[in-house]
Amino acid sequence: MRAFLGLACFAFAFLASALSWAATIEPGQGDLSVNQGQGFQRVNTRIDANVGDSVMVSPNGSATVSYPDGCQVPVQPGSVMTIAPLSPCASGSVAQDYGYSAAWIMGAAFLGATGFAVYGIVQGNKTPASP
Repeated sequence: MRAFLGLACFAFAFLASALSWAATIEPGQGDLSVNQGQGFQRVNTRIDANVGDSVMVSPNGSATVSYPDGCQVPVQPGSVMTIAPLSPCASGSVAQDYGYSAAWIMGAAFLGATGFAVYGIVQGNKTPASP
């Protein structure tokens, strides 16, 4: 039972980490600010961003938003960009399959396989009843 709980905790931690960030913001030049729900804060280093976070660069600034699928999007000077759940490079049915559903499917499959394995172990350790 402890092994099952340990594996279940690992699976949930994996899911949480897979869903915890949607993109990475890399500052270029000028001023870069990110709003993660508490107002715009100036950023000087690379930062992981969540879906819905807003990125703003100064009129003479630059930054790049990188999504997990390798898509890199420059933030236009003087503009505000919102982090989307899917990268702008994704298209069609692949885009719909790539987002959060892929992480949920992987997590569910992992939990199902773990549960099946633990059930088999528990059933294998039972002593048959005496007649």
